[in-house]
Amino acid sequence: MNYKHHRYPKAIILQAVYFKLRFTLSYRDVEEILRIRGVKVDHATIQR
Repeated sequence: MNYKHHRYPKAIILQAVYFKLRFTLSYRDVEEILRIRGVKVDHATIQR
C-alpha cells in the first residue's frame, strides 16, 4: 500500500481498519477508540 499522501501514519491507518473490520464497529466508534488513544480524527476521514 502507498501511504505517501495520507495525513496519518501507516500504523494509525492500519489500526483504524483493523478495529473497523475485526469488531464490526461504526466509524464513530472507531473515531472514539482512536481519540481515547490520543489520535484526533473525524469519522468521515476514517470512512474515506
